[in-house]
Amino acid sequence: MYSLRRTLAVRFSLTLFLALVLIGVWAFLGVHRTLRDQLDQTLANASAMTLDVVASGAPLPVHAGPLDTAAFVRELNRLVVLRDAEGRVTAANTPLAAGLPLDTSAFRAARGGESVWTTVPWGSRWARSLYAPLPARLATTGAVIEVAASTEPLARANRQTLWVVAGTILLSLVATAFGATWLAGSAVAPVREIAAHVEAIGPRMVGRRITVHADVEELQSLVTVLNRMLERLDAALAGQRRIIADVGHDLRTPLTSMRGHIEVALRGERDAASYRQVLTSVLEDADHLASISESLILLARIEAGELAPRSAPLDLADLAAQALRRAEPRAGGRHFRLERPAAPVMVEGDATLLGLVLDHLLDNAIRHTPRGTMVDAQVRANRGAELVVKDDGPGIPDENLADLFGRLYRGDQARTRASGAGVAGLGLTIAAAIVDAHRGRITASKVTPSGLEVRIELPDGSAAG
Repeated sequence: MYSLRRTLAVRFSLTLFLALVLIGVWAFLGVHRTLRDQLDQTLANASAMTLDVVASGAPLPVHAGPLDTAAFVRELNRLVVLRDAEGRVTAANTPLAAGLPLDTSAFRAARGGESVWTTVPWGSRWARSLYAPLPARLATTGAVIEVAASTEPLARANRQTLWVVAGTILLSLVATAFGATWLAGSAVAPVREIAAHVEAIGPRMVGRRITVHADVEELQSLVTVLNRMLERLDAALAGQRRIIADVGHDLRTPLTSMRGHIEVALRGERDAASYRQVLTSVLEDADHLASISESLILLARIEAGELAPRSAPLDLADLAAQALRRAEPRAGGRHFRLERPAAPVMVEGDATLLGLVLDHLLDNAIRHTPRGTMVDAQVRANRGAELVVKDDGPGIPDENLADLFGRLYRGDQARTRASGAGVAGLGLTIAAAIVDAHRGRITASKVTPSGLEVRIELPDGSAAG
C-alpha cells in the first residue's frame, strides 16, 4: 500500500525537476553560444583592425605585456600572427603567438579566400582562431592572418553559468518538494475528511448523509456516489430489520401453535386418534417452518449468485400449462384458464426455476382470491416472451404495488394469507429474484374493477443466455 499524498508530491517534484533541467540545459547552451559568438565577433573585429594596420604599411604592433601565458590571457588574450604561403609565422604581436599550432585545413581555406574559425589545442589550453586571407597587394607581408584567443575565459564563464543553473535547479527542487508536499496534502485532505465523515456514520445513524465538501466540483461525484451507497445501505438495513421482525412473526405463529397442541396433549391421557390429530397439526406447523427456512435459503442463494440458471431452450406456454396442472390439487374451488398462441413461445431459461416462479404466482392468486373465482394465465410473444397471471381478488392499493416484490411484503388485510400453507411475502420476492437472474422483468398492476395482474417479460431465445 502506498501513500497518495507522497506519490503526488514525488511525481510533481520529479516533473518540475525534469522541466527545470531542460530549461537549465537550454539556458546553458544559449549562454554558451552567445559567449562564443561574442568571442568570434571580437576575433573578427581584431582581424579587421590588424588588416587596416598592415594595409597602411605599418608593422604589426607588438604587445609589450607579460610573457606569462596566464597573465597574458587575463590582460589581453589576443594572439595575432601573419603567415606566409607555406604557413610559417612571419610576424606576431607577442612571442607567445609564435607557439600557435597551424590548422592546415583552415589555412588552405583561407588561402582560397575564405574566413574560417577553428578551435585547436594551445599548450595546456585551447585557442579559438580566425584564419582570414590577406589582400593580394600585401603579398610581401604575408598570405594569411590568424587572430586567436584562449578559450579559458569562455570555459570559466561556462562553469560559472553551469553552477548558477545547477544551484537554481537544486534550490527550486527543494522549494518544489515543500510546495508539492503542501499541495498534495491539501488535495488529499478533503478525501480524508470525507472518509472520516463516512467512518463516523454508524448503524443507528439512519438517514445521515455526507455534507462535507459537497459543494466542491471535483469531489461532488465522490460525495454523490457515497451518499447513494449510504441510501442503499439504509434500505438494506431497513429491509434486514423488517426481515427479522417478519420472520420472527412467521416463526412465532407455527411455534405457538405447536406449543399449544403439545401442551393440550400433555394435560391428560388421550386416545390414539387424539394423539394422531395433535401430531398431524404439529407436522403441518413443522412443514410451515421448513417452508420458511427453505425459502429464505433459496432467496439467499439466488441473490448471492450461487444458484445460476441452467439455460436451455423451452416453450414458455408448455411451462405454464404444467404449472397449472400442478396447482389444480390445491386450487380449493378456484378455476384456471390458459391462453396461449398456436406457435411455441421459446425462451432460454432454467425450467425448474421458471416453474417455481409460476408456482409462486399461482399460489399467491389462490391464497388471495375467494372460491369460485377465475385465475387467468396468458402467454404471448411480444418483442420477447410475455406471461401474465391475472386474478379476480380484492387487489392491493396503488401505493403498495412498488413494494409487492420486496421481502416479506404483507400488504393490507384484504390479501393476507388465507391458510397456513406457503410463506407470507417470500414467494413473490423469490419470483422477482429468479426473473432478474434470467435478465427479465416482473411488474404488477391493478385490474379493473378488482384483482391483481402480474406480468413477466423475458428475452427471447436468441437474446437470452
